[in-house]
Amino acid sequence: MIQLWLNLPSHLKFVPTGYQDLRAGRQAMHTEPGVLVQVISGKTGAVRGPAVNQWPILGAVITLDPRTEYRQVIDGAERAFAYVIAGRLAIGGRSVGTGQTAWSDPVSGQGDATTLNLATGDGDERTTVLLFAGRPIGESVVASGPFVMNTRAEIEQAYRDFHSGKFGSIPRRTRLPAGA
Repeated sequence: MIQLWLNLPSHLKFVPTGYQDLRAGRQAMHTEPGVLVQVISGKTGAVRGPAVNQWPILGAVITLDPRTEYRQVIDGAERAFAYVIAGRLAIGGRSVGTGQTAWSDPVSGQGDATTLNLATGDGDERTTVLLFAGRPIGESVVASGPFVMNTRAEIEQAYRDFHSGKFGSIPRRTRLPAGA
């Protein structure tokens, strides 16, 4: 299971809460020789992921066969991270392996396209990488418990809203049976 919480710009902080259960194998798929891209959010190739977001992001799980290369185009104003779930690859000229994360900084503020190159080495193992990219928000961040806001006063309001029931009902049990 992968769980990702996203920060939002201040004008979107108080949108209604939501949860999306995006099960493995139900994402949009993009394939190339030796490459499988499970698109969670945003667009890759001709496919768009099923996630509905308040702030645009690209999210994908990419599986590469040995000695394979994949190029992902992103907006040049976006910041990206690639977390290697299994295997080893070179991204942006740096080698990263299982459990490691590679970050990119925006290459321009103009939104020009840039390409992230992911390439596996000469080994015999498949590589799986989680790739996310989005435009930096550029606002102050205050975090406390499950809340991320821009000011301490907003954090306090979020706790008041939570305790007064304004976040809606909270399930007492998961809907999945144990071991599923």
